[in-house]
Amino acid sequence: MAIDKYHLNLAGEYRTCSELLKRGVFATVTYGNMKGCDVVAVGPNRHAAIIEVKTSQSTRFVTGFYQKYKTPQQEHPTFWVLYSIIRLDDSFAERFFILSHDELAEAQAERNHPGEELSYAERARRVVTGVDNVLVKNVEEHENAWDKIVKWCSDGA
Repeated sequence: MAIDKYHLNLAGEYRTCSELLKRGVFATVTYGNMKGCDVVAVGPNRHAAIIEVKTSQSTRFVTGFYQKYKTPQQEHPTFWVLYSIIRLDDSFAERFFILSHDELAEAQAERNHPGEELSYAERARRVVTGVDNVLVKNVEEHENAWDKIVKWCSDGA
């Protein structure tokens, strides 16, 4: 039985906060239907990270990346957390993939245009229709890379 979309999205946001809190970073879900981000994480020096969370019950994460971020200068999240949750008989299999915005831009470009060296503008121009998505295999190297967010929130780098 699949988790409904509303609960699925909330589960991803709360699980992301839980993982960051376990690592000593304050993290909270943002609320509202016009929110600018899913999670805000703040380190001990008050350096904040804006996090977009995408949750999936399959091997595909819908990002809408180049449809939403048409230029690299556009305001964007600091990090993306892609949370995979697969229902087993009486439990769940979970995986987290943590990418910076630039890392997801590259993963999305490779998914959309494998082996092609394109400018950011050309990448965005080529995907005006449809909705971008990445597969687990496109982001596996970023699995459990929580240290990216922890380091960012701790020393701002």
